[in-house]
Amino acid sequence: MCGIAGVYGVDSCKESRRVEIQNMIAPIRHRGPDGWGYYASSEIALGHARLSIVDLATGDQPLTSGNLVISFNGEVYNYIEIRKDLEKKGIQFVTNSDTEVILKAFAYYGEKCFKLFNGQFAILIWDKQKQELIVARDRFGIRPLYILEHKQKIYFSSELKAFDYLKDYSREFDVERLFEHCLLWNTYSDHTIYRGVKSLPSGSYAKYKNGIKQTEKKYYELGENYFNDQRSFKDIEEEFQFLLQNSVSLRLRSDVPVGAYLSGGIDSSVITHLVNKTTQKQFKTFSIAFDDKEFDESTYQDDMVRQINSNHYSLKINHKNIDKHFPEAIYHTDRPVFRTAAVPLYLLSEKVRESDIKVVLTGEGADEVLWGYDSFKEVKLLDFWSRYPESNLRPQLIKKLYPHLNHFSDERQYGMMKMFYEGFLGKVNNKLASTNIRINNNKIIKNYFNRDYKLKYNEEGMIDGMSSILPSNYESWSLLQQNQFLEIKTLLAGYLLSSQGDRMSLAHGVEGRYPFLDHRLVDHLFCINEKFKMNGFSQKYLLTKSFKNHIPSSILNRPKRPYMSPDLRSFIVNGKLTDNSAFFLSKEMINDYGLFEYRFLKRFLDKFKDGVPANIGYRDNMIITFILSTQIANYWMRNKRKYSLSEKDLKVKIEEY
Repeated sequence: MCGIAGVYGVDSCKESRRVEIQNMIAPIRHRGPDGWGYYASSEIALGHARLSIVDLATGDQPLTSGNLVISFNGEVYNYIEIRKDLEKKGIQFVTNSDTEVILKAFAYYGEKCFKLFNGQFAILIWDKQKQELIVARDRFGIRPLYILEHKQKIYFSSELKAFDYLKDYSREFDVERLFEHCLLWNTYSDHTIYRGVKSLPSGSYAKYKNGIKQTEKKYYELGENYFNDQRSFKDIEEEFQFLLQNSVSLRLRSDVPVGAYLSGGIDSSVITHLVNKTTQKQFKTFSIAFDDKEFDESTYQDDMVRQINSNHYSLKINHKNIDKHFPEAIYHTDRPVFRTAAVPLYLLSEKVRESDIKVVLTGEGADEVLWGYDSFKEVKLLDFWSRYPESNLRPQLIKKLYPHLNHFSDERQYGMMKMFYEGFLGKVNNKLASTNIRINNNKIIKNYFNRDYKLKYNEEGMIDGMSSILPSNYESWSLLQQNQFLEIKTLLAGYLLSSQGDRMSLAHGVEGRYPFLDHRLVDHLFCINEKFKMNGFSQKYLLTKSFKNHIPSSILNRPKRPYMSPDLRSFIVNGKLTDNSAFFLSKEMINDYGLFEYRFLKRFLDKFKDGVPANIGYRDNMIITFILSTQIANYWMRNKRKYSLSEKDLKVKIEEY
């Protein structure tokens, strides 16, 4: 895994382009601390910061072959199979890297090659003969690729902070998009929260020529080959087990040791079981434990460690850890967040790297493809209510929504809960059906923005905007399939895989790999009988049944709960803001940055002058975390760190003028 950057512009100074690419690579060296390189010509410059994982000796980048040059971030796990096919066609190789396989596959197949790749990637390929730049991104947006047009040039980077080192450029929030980010926990389509900065959509490639973008096309979309798979549970289970095992095996391909994260839930437990089964030797696992028992899952982690006999490391996290390291985590996310869950992952990746591990397998993606999120239950509940308005099952269904929240099992709360969910019945079939509840919970943040922005939630505008990313067969899918699509396009790609995945692990040069996001597995699960994914309100039913004999019963039978860490309690102690939080939330800084109204923030904070109550709600945690992280993100934009590149780490230097 690496960091990449590109500078493209037909009328720019050759020397300035080389300097620019070096300035962009310097602040993202944490992604690739094992060396850096660049290619510069009269049309383009490509940069690379390398994390050495495959072909340690000859895998440095940028890599040239014939008329093609590549700078690539990520992994193509099936590169060995693709290479064998190309060798049968007479194509020869000079390295053992997946990078060269990408380049030779592109030379042979053109843009069709991207459909062959099983992996996670962001790719920049320059064709010297055609004077064309091709950029591409993996199917689910696991690896980032940002695009900025500035002063008649086009810039590409793995992280937004690289743009901060361009001459006469300053990142600034697009407040309308920032509010959109509040509502969805991401922006949709190719938007970002920063003015003028785009993101290449997942499953897409684009072609640039004569200094402009010529085309942008999809090579993959979830559900594009959907059919109603009516096979039996046994047949589905056999294929699922094979695909997941094969996915794990592919993601264990590495020339350096591979470890795994173990959260205490079924997803990571299944992955570690399959790693153990595949390697048949002791490997390293890593977990997060919390002083705060409300969030601690170490008992379940220990049960799995005993079963697989891994070499295990557990990092204990407390409120002070989160408060202290939150600003640094936001430096790496490059954007505001809505919960502190990124901080423990940031600290854990540091320990992973100190343990001489560069690669970890994790369970991300299982909740999206096997319907483990609360949103799937909410959609199913609303669909049932709309079909059977007089049913007596309503109280029982509400109690099953959130088994980890005590007040949802309190029948005295039923009337309030019933009223809340009934408010969404008229919106069940609109194109935002699965995000309506999230948007409703999140739009309260509007109250804290500066009134000069005149922000307003425009439901019709949101529906129209979201419609632009929906495939042509979207309305033929079930509500739960539509929910899966939107979860993958919003929460997964733009938030979980970036703010809690890519940025946190690569802050310390650690690559995360996600077996549940193998596209073969995702496509298989999209088509199967829905009861195999969610049987009643039993979520991830297929996963549980398929591995019931391999996972401790304590994990199988525990209530489903999301990974969380303390939010408000980390920033307010004994009724007062911590020193860290008080600095960023001071009246002077709030007014200076101008995004929020201090009087409303103060009113919010005054609610906790006697301390943070035990059962603090979702909204209050979200409000403080978002406002604080937005202030911190703004601070880092205004206070750039100084970086330089060491010539002794320069691995590739190619200049063609």
